[in-house]
Amino acid sequence: MAKTELREVAKVLFMQGYTQKEIAGKIKVSEPTISKWAGLDHWDNLKKNLVNSKSERLSELYDELAAFNKMIKSRDIAMRFPNSKEADVRRKLIRDIADLERKYNIGQTTTIARDFVTFCRDIDFDFAQKANEYFDLFINHQIDKQKWQKE
Repeated sequence: MAKTELREVAKVLFMQGYTQKEIAGKIKVSEPTISKWAGLDHWDNLKKNLVNSKSERLSELYDELAAFNKMIKSRDIAMRFPNSKEADVRRKLIRDIADLERKYNIGQTTTIARDFVTFCRDIDFDFAQKANEYFDLFINHQIDKQKWQKE
């Protein structure tokens, strides 16, 4: 496997909750190399962003919509309804909310997969490895599916 492929595999394993030591053992690369890759590619930040939950983003959008509606209603009584630009902004916010509510959340799925595999590791290591392989396939399938849906 090429070094760039090993680096990518290492990053995926990190996102799934493996320690740098475990990753080094799995892909037969030194721990300092894993640590270097993690620092250069900002794995900690990626992991934080990956688990940024759908509900947090939805909450932000609902807050935006509520504030926007309040701003419209706070104007002069004669101007209680949004003008065309404001109506367009509101439609876009509502569409973003609807899209996000329908969207499959890969971050949450990855977190659940990682937690499940970690749980299984102590019970049946071989099963945990197989489950990890299947979760990798499933998550990559979902990522590919969402890329296709965006096009």
